[in-house]
Amino acid sequence: MKTLTTAFVLAALATTPAFAQAYVPNDRLTFTPTEGGVHISGSTGFGARGHWCAAADYALREMGAQDGQKLYVSEPRARGFGGDGGVTFTLDPAGLTPSPVVILGGSLTKAGSAMTISHGITLCGGLQSPGR
Repeated sequence: MKTLTTAFVLAALATTPAFAQAYVPNDRLTFTPTEGGVHISGSTGFGARGHWCAAADYALREMGAQDGQKLYVSEPRARGFGGDGGVTFTLDPAGLTPSPVVILGGSLTKAGSAMTISHGITLCGGLQSPGR
């Protein structure tokens, strides 16, 4: 019985954001620090989910962000062809009209799209670099 209880406790802990698998960026992503944020260009192979995950992970590790802080799209991905396909994320909502992300797909094309760092980290669960 003790083993079963321990298994349930470990399973519950493994589903919390603190235990979420960190996204391992592949060689197709480029992280460029910006004033108060980061520009991420390239393809994650996981669409918007991969970009939010990578941005949240970067904010935690490199920018000293806290789980409850919000992450915002400050310079959205350009629609159509051309450009580097990149998105710039920031922790500062100044000059933006924040809008909570409801549907991930279009969130990278709208300045002000926002989610908490902890939400972004939960999107990392199960992501691995393509080809691994």
